[in-house]
Amino acid sequence: MPETTLEYLKRRLDSESQSAALLPLPNDFYSALAAYSQKLKRSAGSGSSDVIVRLTATQSRMIESMVRQLLVLRTRKAMQQNAVLQLLPEERYVCSAEQKFQRRFQTMVEALSAGQPSFVEFAHLSESQRNITVRFVKRVNELVGLDMRRYGPFEADDVASIPAASADILVAGGDAMEVYTREDA
Repeated sequence: MPETTLEYLKRRLDSESQSAALLPLPNDFYSALAAYSQKLKRSAGSGSSDVIVRLTATQSRMIESMVRQLLVLRTRKAMQQNAVLQLLPEERYVCSAEQKFQRRFQTMVEALSAGQPSFVEFAHLSESQRNITVRFVKRVNELVGLDMRRYGPFEADDVASIPAASADILVAGGDAMEVYTREDA
C-alpha cells in the first residue's frame, strides 16, 4: 500500500527528530505539502458530509502541527550547527527573521552593558519612526501622529501607512486592522 501524505510527513518528522544532523528534504517538500493541503480543503467544500468536513479539519490540524514541529526542529538545528545554507529556501526565509532578531537582541544587550546610550537612542528613534500599514474598519477623523504630522481623515476600507504608535491605538480600539505587507512577511 502506498504511503499517505500524513505518513510521509510523520516519517520525515520522526527521522529529523532522531538525527543529530540536518537531513536533506526534497526541493519541492513544502510546495507539495501546500498543494496537498489545498486539495484537501477543496475536497471538503460545500456539499460534503459533516463526517468528511470533520476528517478534513482533523487532517489539516495534524499537518499543521507536524509542519510546525519539523520547521522549528530544522531551523533550530541549522542555526546551532551553523548550517543554514543546508536548509530549503523556504526554511532559510523563516530563519533569516530569527537571525535578525538574535543580532538585534545581542547588539542591544552588548550596547547596554558597554554603556552605549547612543544605541538605545537609535533603537528608540528607529521604533518611534516605524510605520504600520492598516485598513480602517470604520470612519476615523484626522489624527496627529507622534511625528506631529496629520493623517486622515479615513473612511471604512481605506488603507494607510501611519506611525506605529497611532496604529497600535487604532487597532486596539477596533477602528483599524493591521495589514501585513511583503516587508512584514
